[in-house]
Amino acid sequence: MHLGDMDDLIDQQIKKAREEGAFDGLPGEGKPFTHLDTDPLGNVLKAQGFAARWVELEHEIRQKTEIAEKAIRRTYEWVTQVRAGGNADRGFALDEWRKACEAFRERIDEINRLIRNYNLQVPPTIGQKFILKADEELKRLGLKPELES
Repeated sequence: MHLGDMDDLIDQQIKKAREEGAFDGLPGEGKPFTHLDTDPLGNVLKAQGFAARWVELEHEIRQKTEIAEKAIRRTYEWVTQVRAGGNADRGFALDEWRKACEAFRERIDEINRLIRNYNLQVPPTIGQKFILKADEELKRLGLKPELES
C-alpha cells in the first residue's frame, strides 16, 4: 500500500465518521485550537495554582505602581489644598511635597528593579516592559515635581 493510498483510506474513514456524527458534541466543538498556542507545562502549573515567576512579577509591578501613584496623588492634593488657603503651614506643605517626591522616586527605583527582573524572565512573545522615569511618571499623572512656595 502506498502512502497516498493510506491517506485516501484515512480521509474516507474521517468523512464516514463525520457523516455518522461521531464528531458531534465533542468538548470545544466550534472553538479554535488555542491549546496549540500555549505552553503545556504552563497550563499544568496554572491548573495546580502555580504561576510563572514573570507573571507574579507583572502583578507585583502593577500593584507597586498603583500604590506609588495613589500616595503621590494624595500628597499632591493635600499640598494644593494647603496652597489654596488650607490651615497647615505652606512651608511645611512644600517640604512634605519634596519628601513625597523623593519617596516616589525611591518607589520607582524599586519598581524598575522588578521590571529589569521581569524583562529577563518574560517570554519574547509577551514583550518587555519599559523602565520608568519618575519625572515622566509625575508628568503623566498631571503632577508637578517642583512647586513654587
